[in-house]
Amino acid sequence: MTPTVLPSRAAGIAAALFAALVWAGWIPITRLGVTGQLRPVDVTVLRYGTAAVLMLPVLWWQRRHLPWSKPGWLLVVAAGAGAPYFLLFSAGMRLANSGQAAVFGPGASSVCTIILAKLWLGERIGPARLAGIACTVGGFVWVMGHDLLGGGTRLTGFALILAAAAAWSVFTIASRHLRLAPVLTVAFVAVTNAICLIPWYLGTSGMDRLRQAGATSVLLQAGYQGIMTGTIAMISFAYAVRELGASGAAVFTPLTPVLATVIGWWLLGDTVDIGTAGGLLAVAFGVLIGNRQAIRVA
Repeated sequence: MTPTVLPSRAAGIAAALFAALVWAGWIPITRLGVTGQLRPVDVTVLRYGTAAVLMLPVLWWQRRHLPWSKPGWLLVVAAGAGAPYFLLFSAGMRLANSGQAAVFGPGASSVCTIILAKLWLGERIGPARLAGIACTVGGFVWVMGHDLLGGGTRLTGFALILAAAAAWSVFTIASRHLRLAPVLTVAFVAVTNAICLIPWYLGTSGMDRLRQAGATSVLLQAGYQGIMTGTIAMISFAYAVRELGASGAAVFTPLTPVLATVIGWWLLGDTVDIGTAGGLLAVAFGVLIGNRQAIRVA
């Protein structure tokens, strides 16, 4: 490996880790919003509306670099990391707690992306990643089994989060295929989703709900969702995808579950039962196995 490649991979890993840390806080912050006075669609609008205000100048200046000849891939990028993904995930978090969402969301995204990268991009799945996938799926089974024993009250939430994770995986693959500049990817996702959502939202009672929710709740969601998660972390992750490849970047995202669970317990009082704890251990172990080669190379 040449000397110039090593710093590039190290920067990609650092970017992926930073995004994972921000997303660790995103899970309980989103749950805080959607279990209060805000609905999933309200938080979705705050996320993409805030990010669009910040990123619109970037999209305008860089518009000629978008591959307009590939509208299908652009649509996949906009939807996979856009409103469909966010609405599914936030709706799931109204039923599942922070720890459960952290197990299913990042874990399923990693597994799906590795598989799709193999099918669509021809990226190799080595023995370490296969073992990591097995551990992660085992964590899912453990959490779902524990919930079934308790009556299966959160299975719908798990299904919604799994669907959101699949959408994010498709975005990751499309982003890798197009190889857009990270900041342009984020700008395109934010602005296109805001254009689709905001006119409809203004025609409903959405603004009334935002006023009723209060300035503190609205500013928290707008700031964390639109600036930290929807802009800074997205740029970091898109950069990681470009430097590490789709599956290489995705294997870092399950590092968020433990931190997300701790923050959810501290901030929201979410219970960490034996099902959640077992799922976290399985996913964390799967991440360590799957990341071993990438960390060694960097």
